Amino acid sequence: MKRRKTIRAGRLVWDITYTVPRPNANTAQRKRIREVTEEQIQRTNANTAQRKLEMLMATNFDDTDLVLAVTYRDADLPDSADVTRKHLGKVFAQMRAYRKARGLPDLKYIYVLEGRHGDHRPHAHLIVNAAGGDLELMRSLWIWGDDIQLNYIRERGYDGWAGYLTKERREASLNGKKQFVGSRNLARPVTTYEWVDDGTTVDAPPGAQVLDEGGGRNEIASCKYIKYLMPKTIHYNSKTARGKKRVDSGLELSITYDRGPEKQRRKGRQERKTSV
Repeated sequence: MKRRKTIRAGRLVWDITYTVPRPNANTAQRKRIREVTEEQIQRTNANTAQRKLEMLMATNFDDTDLVLAVTYRDADLPDSADVTRKHLGKVFAQMRAYRKARGLPDLKYIYVLEGRHGDHRPHAHLIVNAAGGDLELMRSLWIWGDDIQLNYIRERGYDGWAGYLTKERREASLNGKKQFVGSRNLARPVTTYEWVDDGTTVDAPPGAQVLDEGGGRNEIASCKYIKYLMPKTIHYNSKTARGKKRVDSGLELSITYDRGPEKQRRKGRQERKTSV
């Protein structure tokens, strides 16, 4: 028997089958486990951090959502990362209030602080759900710098951005330190487990885009995995769907669904008497 692990993060799915290590490992197997180096552990931790960020992004953000980079001017360089966190907290509070006052979607965000590579200038990368006019709003709220860059998630994809935003974990040995922070309203990927037969394979369903697949085997265990992206679909009930409006980074798109025949309003008692 094998173990099957399926992680669903929005449209993104990881499907993995693997053998479970036996508790009564022999001497050679125990020796191999003890020979794992610190470098291998750090590499595994960095890969895990990247995968967690990728799945969190896929669960909460579409490919039309935004990745913003904000930097400091020389006169306003922060003394520490805690100062940057306070600045971001103030900006996020103002963005929430701005959206709430205008009936826009609730703010969702993930941010990553950097400053250990390049010219070592402190800066932050922000992943936010698009609501229209986000770049202009950020320029008005980020009062500590003038350089703000805007990109879309689709430009690199979830995996590409997750790798880019966790690069300092690899380069500066930040294992054990929390590198990215998300808003409290973020949804989490859903993970399920099940026991399957040894011959079970993992495949992408029809219409899905395969992003990665592979596996391996050694004297201790084996595994096989596939990562794929489900196609975009719109599901709605024609009896209850209503006119909706979606705003993507300044572009307002109107999507109207058929509500079906409207119910006749039931006449009140006085109206029934009058009609008779």
